[in-house]
Amino acid sequence: MFSQSIPQASDLDKFKKFLILGGGSSGDSSAKLLTSLGKICILADKFPEKANSTLYEEVLSDNHPQEILREVDCIIKSPGILPNHPILEEAKERQIPVLSEIGLGRVFYKGPIIGITGTDGKSTTTALTYHILKSKFPNSKMGGNIGVPFTSFCLEPLDLVVLELSSYQLDDSPNLHITSSAILNLASDHLERHKTMESYAKAKWKIQNLENPNHRLFVNPNFFQFFPTLNQKNSNLHLIGENQKYFVSLEPNLVHTPNNTYDVSKFPLKGKHNLMNLCFAIALSESMGMEKEEIQTSFESFMGLPHRFRKIENSAFQNLYKSIQFINDSKSTNLHSMLSGISGFKKGDGLFLILGGIPKQEPIELFLKRWKELECPIWVYGKAVEVWKPEFEKTGLAAYYFPNLSSLLENLKNKIDSHLKTNTFDSSVVRKTGNESNSLSVIFSPAGASFDLYKNFEERGNHFESLVRQLFS
Repeated sequence: MFSQSIPQASDLDKFKKFLILGGGSSGDSSAKLLTSLGKICILADKFPEKANSTLYEEVLSDNHPQEILREVDCIIKSPGILPNHPILEEAKERQIPVLSEIGLGRVFYKGPIIGITGTDGKSTTTALTYHILKSKFPNSKMGGNIGVPFTSFCLEPLDLVVLELSSYQLDDSPNLHITSSAILNLASDHLERHKTMESYAKAKWKIQNLENPNHRLFVNPNFFQFFPTLNQKNSNLHLIGENQKYFVSLEPNLVHTPNNTYDVSKFPLKGKHNLMNLCFAIALSESMGMEKEEIQTSFESFMGLPHRFRKIENSAFQNLYKSIQFINDSKSTNLHSMLSGISGFKKGDGLFLILGGIPKQEPIELFLKRWKELECPIWVYGKAVEVWKPEFEKTGLAAYYFPNLSSLLENLKNKIDSHLKTNTFDSSVVRKTGNESNSLSVIFSPAGASFDLYKNFEERGNHFESLVRQLFS
């Protein structure tokens, strides 16, 4: 059913009618590309009434596979569609080829690709790698799971493309013939689709192209505990982590590669997890022929992504609140990602942690252990309240529950006001510094999907920042 190899553009000439299965940004982008090439596109979607109908000859509900597949020559599948969707099952019976949006883009783009995947840190590492490489390859673009569909620029004569690739995108794609690739880490996520960690790891592993002797693959060693049958003996496979040739050292902050050592004291993003992301970005950049001086200069000017552990500018805040650090980490959609962000905190660091959204199917024990170490108050809103409250109440630690983010922040402001006015607070919450207000950090790192109350994590993060400015300015 799924195309097992990337076809040539000429192979698509015999196809006239394409079914886009699942709209959204990737489906719409595929339709724009194909219609520009003279193809007919129809859409099958769960919510046809929400589709951009101007892009399609016909928009249909995805409930009637036999009717929909009449005269269809090829299907372009959006990554969120499950592989056992009835339309895909019917397509298998009829031997109709299926391509992913990423695979369709690769049909047309023939240049080098940097591919980055992992459970956490994909977007930051993708943007950082692109930021570094752009100094050597100015005619390059970034896309994929980071929010810019590959098919929106695959016809352009680019020198280089940097793609963030999700397990869904990789699972649906054949060998993408990637030039250099990275698997940053692996933790429990997306098991509602992959079912087991080994299946999840196998999807991620499709990013490699080790049959090509010129390919370079960089992997966190923790990946192999979930896929132990893999043969790690390949000269083009390089491990990044403790006791490896590529590693991070702290005090002083350095990134080491086999040939170079980089001073990362001026790297703007804080936390060891971000230094690991930087280590991968440096390794990928070196694999593309960049020199140490070019790489060092480039990463020092990288300011990070919106909604990924970004401090909110506080110059407009009332003086009372200017010493408080408000962090927007709305892109945190699972517990593992949130734990990475707060890894640098310790008990007494004045941390207020805000969680919410729709929790993923993942173990909660690591978070509970970390919470007991920090003893910080937790503020929870939305769907996460009913999922996590029973477990949180067993800890005996401070947790507060709210229906939405607005009511949560209003109550949090009252708590902060009380502390700042009286300078009396539980010593386990605020480190004794002589000026305790300087040690408060409010971190919005939901650790859940946004879809209970928001369209996406961007809308969620923007709402958080808007509320913070409204309440504290």
